[in-house]
Amino acid sequence: MEALDTLDRFFAEQMGPSSQPFYRRLMAHSRKGHLCMRSGEDIVSEKMDVIRDKNRYYLHRNWVLETTILQQLQRLLQSAPKEIFERSAFSVPSQLHEKQAEAVRRVLTQSLTVVSGGPGTGKTYTAGQLVQALMMALGSTPLRVKIAAPTGKAADRLAQAIVPMERLQVEAMTLHRLLGLQPGRCRLFEERRIDADLILIDEASMIDASLFAHLLSAVPNGARIVLFGDADQLPPIDGGGIFADLAEMLSIRLEICHRTQDASVHNIYEAVRKGHVNPLYNLLEPLPQDLIGWIESILGNLAFSEKPAMADLIERFDRLRVICPLRKGPLGIDAINRALLHRLQKRLVPGQWWAAPILVTNNDASLQLYNGTSGVVLAQYRGGALVRGFEEAFISDGRSFPLFQLPGYEIALALSVHKSQGSEFDQVVCCLPQGSEEFAREALYTALTRAKKKIRLAGDQTTLDAMMNTRSRQENGLRERMEKITLP
Repeated sequence: MEALDTLDRFFAEQMGPSSQPFYRRLMAHSRKGHLCMRSGEDIVSEKMDVIRDKNRYYLHRNWVLETTILQQLQRLLQSAPKEIFERSAFSVPSQLHEKQAEAVRRVLTQSLTVVSGGPGTGKTYTAGQLVQALMMALGSTPLRVKIAAPTGKAADRLAQAIVPMERLQVEAMTLHRLLGLQPGRCRLFEERRIDADLILIDEASMIDASLFAHLLSAVPNGARIVLFGDADQLPPIDGGGIFADLAEMLSIRLEICHRTQDASVHNIYEAVRKGHVNPLYNLLEPLPQDLIGWIESILGNLAFSEKPAMADLIERFDRLRVICPLRKGPLGIDAINRALLHRLQKRLVPGQWWAAPILVTNNDASLQLYNGTSGVVLAQYRGGALVRGFEEAFISDGRSFPLFQLPGYEIALALSVHKSQGSEFDQVVCCLPQGSEEFAREALYTALTRAKKKIRLAGDQTTLDAMMNTRSRQENGLRERMEKITLP
């Protein structure tokens, strides 16, 4: 943090002695993901790039992003989509519940639709039924559908809900690929448009303000865009909290859980979402002193006498994952994964096969590999270091690369909460070591809602209480500034 504090001091010193504390707070506020800081102070200076709007102060970049989002929301909310469907032939599928049906009807008539809901409430199913309903009412032209999400896995999962039909053109990809974004490059003012009639975006809660500004700006006039997401999840790392506000103002919220195989799991989701900690006490178990050994026993054997089938490995790693809020430190995810690999290496003998899940951590458009793409590394142990870079990495879409060719990767036997977003596992083991109390309820909710069938929660009551009593909502001025817009 020392380097950041130095930047804060440099920034504040440009303002003069009386304003320095204010501007240091503004910088710190921005680093935490807030687009603006509310203050009753009267700060005026022409030396620094700071924007004031009533009682809200913005760094100039954040003001531009929020203003762009606001302008694009206004454009989409006040313009009608192209009439490429025959309304008399349009019919809402009878199997949809009331809110799902409402979402499908809204897409027919509006350019922007927001659908929010927790896990198991049928967001993906609704998307599939939406496309079928639109296809039944389609005129003579094909329907061009683009599906995207912050991670390729989430986009592929949504695409799998779409039934192939004649004259239906569907393409799924990451948001960065959809928008043609490269690290460090802003394309807000290039007026690039997505070539699609219908744009379906999943895991919208993960989209930060910059990505939201790029996305909404790229929606062509006449097209329809549908944002699916869970507003109660962890806000995006780079900030803005845009989807949470859009969900409150514009969304159709799906609340009926359709995962009937284990209602107790859904009850845990709801308890965390609403801040009810008592049901979690019954789930809580002590964190073992030998955390690595305990996790190792849960994961099971990762060494094989014969080369395992890749399909079996992918299925196995999708069944269970360990998730922890901490990234750094002796009990953080980085240290846990290193320790697990070290223990695996000590048990291996030359000739044995070993495997571990991985995550791509950087983007490489030439290889069509993007941050968050999942895969599995599989190799035969030759002695010495376990990972040398020549091991084969199998990506979730079926392609394979030598590890050294990936733009960046990390072993993912255990996942941080942020990295777990967009994923689903049959069982989640959530560890809350000391230090997790610095995280908020949304982090716990995000971790536990990755589980479809079973949840294990390990930690102590003090840490759990601290997380449940803290919220991580990011501040922006979107709600106040949208008051002038006539909402649908």
